[in-house]
Amino acid sequence: MELLVVVGIISLLLALVLVGFRKARLMARSASCLSNQRQISLAQASYATDNGGAYASNRTSPDGNFNYTITNSCGTFPILINKGNTNPDSYHSWTASYGTNMIGTREKEEALTKGRLFPYVGGVQVYKSHLDPTTRFRSYSLNSFVGGTVPEDSNEWANKFHTWFCSQGVTPREWISTHVAHHKFPSQTILSLAEDDSDGFNFNNQGWIIDPRPPLGSIAPAGTPNPGAWANSAGWEGWIDWPAFWEPTNITYSYVDGSTESYSLANKALISAIQGPPGAGVGHRYPQPADNIQFGPWRRDWTHFRDRLFPGVIPPMIPRYQEQ
Repeated sequence: MELLVVVGIISLLLALVLVGFRKARLMARSASCLSNQRQISLAQASYATDNGGAYASNRTSPDGNFNYTITNSCGTFPILINKGNTNPDSYHSWTASYGTNMIGTREKEEALTKGRLFPYVGGVQVYKSHLDPTTRFRSYSLNSFVGGTVPEDSNEWANKFHTWFCSQGVTPREWISTHVAHHKFPSQTILSLAEDDSDGFNFNNQGWIIDPRPPLGSIAPAGTPNPGAWANSAGWEGWIDWPAFWEPTNITYSYVDGSTESYSLANKALISAIQGPPGAGVGHRYPQPADNIQFGPWRRDWTHFRDRLFPGVIPPMIPRYQEQ
């Protein structure tokens, strides 16, 4: 009996040690991930210092459509990306994930070392999170609302968002996020985050973006320029991209000012809904359901990241959208 008691105590102590070890290892990996992203944010700031306040682009390769216009009730806005220069090597992409820097849909180290931020980052190991279970070189993406003439310097998102933005008094001129001076709240604006771009890619393709328009049925904040349009953002795509869910209680990202943060997912069901199992998951452009008591805070996580896309330009989601 005494021997059984001793064995039981030893087993309990071992279990506690193992739990403590796993927690300590997770904390160490998360801290390393946050440190990497702080370095990326500081590299972006240093790049801007050396380039008249201009940030490197959030894109990993040029868009291809360098000259187009947006027309709505706010007016006609010509968009000229990279001053019309179509040479990919002239583009200010933070990574150079194109051409001979790629093997199919997989980045080579050259995709990182030839990117605009590498001289300021200083080492390829900074681009890889210790939380990342994949074999790729890069775990991080840049926010599509930092370093672009329009979101992700892409006519796709500019054309999808412009009508609703215009209804709220935000013109494409205000979308410009290319320079330090365009960011009113750098301590609240995401610069980088760990992303799992796993739908057909072996690397994080382009910037990280979610649909900033409100979901259908959302409540317009007081003082909204056009409250009637707030609940009618047709074609809402929700999670266009999503952060890496490798550790759902430690989703890491950095801000424009160099500070970092770790976020705990409020609704773990989001992981299986986007990625599966069960099933294959919806993947990109997941228009998740509304919050409710029975199934939990579906949109609280989306709102958390949405509020940090481009504060001061994108109208706020206040009061928070809740369906009870």
